[in-house]
Amino acid sequence: MFFKETGSVNFKNLITGKILWDDGLNLISGPNGSGKTNLIETLNILSGWGPFKQAGKIDLINWSSNESRGFLQAQVSGEEEVLIQSSVTSRCFMKCDGKRSNCSSIRVKVPTLSFLPGDLALLEGSPSVRRRFIDVLCAIIYPLYALRLTEYRRAISHKKALLESGRVTEIADKAIAPIASWIWGCRERAVKAIGMGLEASLSLPPGPMSFSMERGGGGLLEDGEEDYRLSVERHARRERGSRRPLVGPHRDEFRITSNGIAASSAFSRGQRRRASLSLVIAAGWAVQTKLRRKPILLLDEVASELDREGRRITVDTLSSLGWQVIAATAEEDMDWPGTLWIAGDGTFKRKD
Repeated sequence: MFFKETGSVNFKNLITGKILWDDGLNLISGPNGSGKTNLIETLNILSGWGPFKQAGKIDLINWSSNESRGFLQAQVSGEEEVLIQSSVTSRCFMKCDGKRSNCSSIRVKVPTLSFLPGDLALLEGSPSVRRRFIDVLCAIIYPLYALRLTEYRRAISHKKALLESGRVTEIADKAIAPIASWIWGCRERAVKAIGMGLEASLSLPPGPMSFSMERGGGGLLEDGEEDYRLSVERHARRERGSRRPLVGPHRDEFRITSNGIAASSAFSRGQRRRASLSLVIAAGWAVQTKLRRKPILLLDEVASELDREGRRITVDTLSSLGWQVIAATAEEDMDWPGTLWIAGDGTFKRKD
């Protein structure tokens, strides 16, 4: 899939207008504050992922406008033609082909993966960063995943409340077990697909990379439901003592290693940037394999912390994918083989 045409009205500092994108490589170049990230954010919203951060209306509507809402639209082409529209107030309300739609449906139709500067923390950040990464992939390739994950979080919150009040959790655990098992299964299949994608990611990884998953508090049995039940029994005393659930997907860990060493220690900072991007591309490979649709990559500050050789390898890899890439950079000397867009005060012009 690829964005063919997008437009925005009253969104942050962007000037109302449309952009006709190239279906291959697009690079938005301009200084900080010129609107690059805001433009990438509109594409993230139109892909069904919402704003980059939790934001109120005052943060999303054009700062100099008296209007109470903004509007975003995208014509997407590729495996099928899709019209996506979003009305932006304190929330983003989505339409697909003129009909009210939920974000899960849009994510399947327009599979998009975003890579922001903070995603470098995939390697050295907390386990929650890696769980979010795998949740994004699973939400694209398994349409029910986001809903089941929400159900699980509510159930775990209920169990936590029971533990805090000193009450028994047996009934709650019976309800949680099948949901936890289903999420574990989705995550484990996604991890396997990412591993295959890393093998196909050419020279971008700075060294051998392995991506693996450890079930939170579990891993004793292959069957997810039985594993959850047995692990809860094993940790029952600790759960009562700490008054919090210690078993389940909310405590899963994902290990990223190189030759058996944690990648965060094995690689330099620039290499960690390439390693993190390798994981995003591997996730894109998993999306293409599962959905039979080419994913779209949104990359903010694509050249950040990369030396000249790292930039060359990154660009060569992106060129070889055959996917639409919409990237942004503040660097002025980026060697880019695709379409170059010049950003300035919320406007974007194609460079001839």
